[in-house]
Formats: sequence, C-alpha cells, structure tokens
Amino acid sequence: MIQLPKRNSLVHETAATLKQWITAGVLQDVLPGELDLKARLRVGRDTLRLALELLTNEQWVEPSTQGRKRRIRVQKFPQPKHQAGSELPVTFLSPYRVQQGQTVLEMEHTEKRLVELGRNLQYVSPDIFHLKHPEHQLKNLVGTHPSSAWVLYASSNPVQEWFAKQGLPTLIHGWPYQDVNLPYVAKDWDPAGFHLGLNLIRHGHRRIGMFEYKERGVGAMLIESGLRRAIETAGNGAKLLMFKDERTAESIARAYEAAFKLRKRPTAMVLTSSNHLLTSFSWMVSKGIRVPGDVSLVVMPNDTWYSEFYPALCHYRPNTNAFSHGIADRVLELVEHGRVIRKSLAVPVEYAPGATIGPAPMLA
Repeated sequence: MIQLPKRNSLVHETAATLKQWITAGVLQDVLPGELDLKARLRVGRDTLRLALELLTNEQWVEPSTQGRKRRIRVQKFPQPKHQAGSELPVTFLSPYRVQQGQTVLEMEHTEKRLVELGRNLQYVSPDIFHLKHPEHQLKNLVGTHPSSAWVLYASSNPVQEWFAKQGLPTLIHGWPYQDVNLPYVAKDWDPAGFHLGLNLIRHGHRRIGMFEYKERGVGAMLIESGLRRAIETAGNGAKLLMFKDERTAESIARAYEAAFKLRKRPTAMVLTSSNHLLTSFSWMVSKGIRVPGDVSLVVMPNDTWYSEFYPALCHYRPNTNAFSHGIADRVLELVEHGRVIRKSLAVPVEYAPGATIGPAPMLA
C-alpha cells in the first residue's frame, strides 16, 4: 500500500513513507530528484532533506553526491507466495517504475477504500510494454503476483488484448485500443485537442507540431483527431506535423533538430506526455529559443509539479477528484463482483491557461 505522510512527526512520517515505497518496489535502484519527491509527498524541502538524512543514516540509501541521484541500498522485500483470496491486492501495472504525482493522486481513493477491505494497492513495473508478443512474460507476471484485480496504465495494445482474452478482472486507466473489450476510466482528449487547435489557430499558428510516443497510445490518437478537426473547421491551410518519441531524451532532441531545420517549421508544439516537457524546455534553452516568443508550447496531461513552473504552463487538467472516485468505484466492483457494473467513464478535461502560448512568430 502506498501511503502519504501524516502531519504528526512529519520528518519521521516522511521517512517511513519513503521506506514503505522502497520495500513495496515503487521506488527502485535510485530515488527520484528532490523536486519530484517533494511534489509526491506534499512536504517542504527542509522536511524532505531531514527525512533523506534519516534514511541515509539508517543505510536505506547512499549519501548524496553532487549531480547524481541517491542510490537505494535496501531492496524490496519479497511478497508472501500464498495469500488468502480475501486479502489479495489490486495490482497497478505500469511501464514507469516511479509513478507521477498526478497518477498517485488519481489512485488515492482506490487505495483508501482497499485499506478498509484489508487489501492493498501494489505497483508493478515490468519491462514488457515495448514487446510485440508479451504473452509469456504476462503469464509469468500474473502467476507471481496473484491479484484480486488489475489496473492497466499506459498499456500497449498487446498487453490490453492479453488481459481481455484471459478474462481477468481488469480496468484500464486510460483508453482501450480498438476491439479491446475492457472497462475503462479515461480523460476525454478529443474535445481538448479540438479546443487547443482552435486556440492556436486564433493566435496565428499555421504549422503545429505534435509529439507522441513511437508506440501510439489511444489518448494521443484522440488528441490528434481533435487537432485535425480544428484545422479542418478553420479551413485556413494550417497543418499538423507529427514527431515521434522513442522514450529517450535523445530522440526528442533529434526530432526538435529536424523540426527547426524545416523551411516552414512548427511555430507551436503540442506535447502528449509530461515526460516530453523537461527535455523540450532544456533543448530550447540550449538553442536560445524563447517560449512563447519563438515557439508556443502546450502539454496536454496535467501533473502536480506544474505548479513549480514560471511563467505558468498551458496544459489541460481533469477533475482529479471525479477521476479518482471513478476509478475507485470500478476497482471495488472488480474486487467484490469480479466485473465492473458501472459504465466506463470519460472525464472531461479543462484548459489551464498559462503564459506559454503566444502569437505565431513571423518567419522568413
């Protein structure tokens, strides 16, 4: 179970939470940076640093060194091989070893309600989401992690198809691929893409770039659909340029290099993952490119650490409380009945205005 620190003895509670995340395998190999941890734990810098000092003294983590993240010394404890059926956990299956703060918030109500039932929420991050045929690995995974229900996050088409065929109690956090018949709770990205497209066109942008992962997710497809609808509606010759991310900073940088060498380069960039954001900004800073003076920048999904941005970042955010309750209601139905009774849910997202959209620059 992933907990957030209580407010009494906050330093010790923060240290205890970090220990729990380490033993549960949510944090592996190295700790995230302080900015990320501070947002996820919702504590101040001084509290976090004192908690990290406690973990260092107790040899849970190695001492900090300049420019390097702290390595974790204690490995996660093995789970019991046999658990009573009534106590089986719910497993959150994700390609990311460290969950984003927004994702943790979205699972908060699920975790609380599972605790009331004497169960926990465990995070598992196997390196299988890039595989075209992960069937063997998934079979082993399900065998070694007996679960009362599964939540699939940022999952590939083959992973979704395998769970659907097995008939396992499964909920998709996000959108299912075509022909995958599984219940889901997702963010409604098509209207957001349409809204953004019209907004950018109103600012004079006629070349709009969009980043997406090489393995196309349904959410990114819906954003693209909304953007293309806006371009078609405007009917002013605007064009959408697609760029691929191979889940590395180098691939994002290469895409930007290619984009800015185009005779008619994009004057606005749309990011479909928060993971694109830091690489995008750092590349632009390294090239002396100003946001929004030289290029406008919008990231579609929300995350907790955006509040640290200055000037404010243009993005889209769901009603996190409604999203979190929607997931919790359906996970509890899976646990208690083996199936989801409620209809699948598409939660609207709203535009969070910022200072990263500006008029399209005049290009030579």
